[in-house]
Amino acid sequence: MGAGDSSLAGYLLADVAGASAPERLKNAVAYGAAATQLPGSTIPTESDLTVDAVTVDVLTSTQGTES
Repeated sequence: MGAGDSSLAGYLLADVAGASAPERLKNAVAYGAAATQLPGSTIPTESDLTVDAVTVDVLTSTQGTES
């Protein structure tokens, strides 16, 4: 399992747990990053994650505003 597969798994795990969109993204990034630190195709587990190291900023649309 590679980083992309791990990212998707992290996203889906957070989604099933009812996490918000930013939390789902944060979890996906944490799982993908963890996969790159493991040998071969080792699947990341929660103990491999450093979720607190991931920051997700929510941006809002400024469409229709003029500078």
